[in-house]
Amino acid sequence: MNLKNDDVVQDKRTEILEAAELIFTSRGYAAARMDDIAEAAGVAKGTLYLYFSSKQELFVSLLEARTEEYVRTVDGWLADIQSADECMHVLVTLRGQFFVRNQRLAESASHSMLGFPKELQLRVWNIRRELERPTIDVLNRVLPKDYPVDPAQVAAVVNGAIDYTVGTYLLDDQPVILADIARNIEYILGPGLTQVQQEKRQTGS
Repeated sequence: MNLKNDDVVQDKRTEILEAAELIFTSRGYAAARMDDIAEAAGVAKGTLYLYFSSKQELFVSLLEARTEEYVRTVDGWLADIQSADECMHVLVTLRGQFFVRNQRLAESASHSMLGFPKELQLRVWNIRRELERPTIDVLNRVLPKDYPVDPAQVAAVVNGAIDYTVGTYLLDDQPVILADIARNIEYILGPGLTQVQQEKRQTGS
């Protein structure tokens, strides 16, 4: 294995992904052209196809790269979390930032995926699962073992609330103040997340 060549390939791939992100977010998936991405990346159009087989594959690869960065960040922040309250605050902050930063990519994905090959649709489905994993992992750790709702279902509710709330603010062209959103979601969902712990304290069990 030639490590130097591998580094060069990875660097070029990263440059192409960054150029693709610029074009996809500024023009949307449908209007983005491989010629424009090649120009933004400073490479020949043919070079793009050495790294990515199609515009669809390039788009999905970009989603995967941004998801990997997000998950790595969230895993780091959640590593020392010991309570559901702390978990909620961190998730709202980081997932909200991720949603805002990748809003145009998410819109393009929701509008374009039906025409993608099954293999790429499966990769997008796996992206969604990977976005849920950090929440499920931390809830498995901080929720009581006898919590009556499966952590995967709790994660779906929590993350759905974050995504929908932030998305609504963006749709209504309102400022996204994550601290306020975190407080509101914690107020609504917090009692349910801490109820079992409170009941156990009251009964002394």
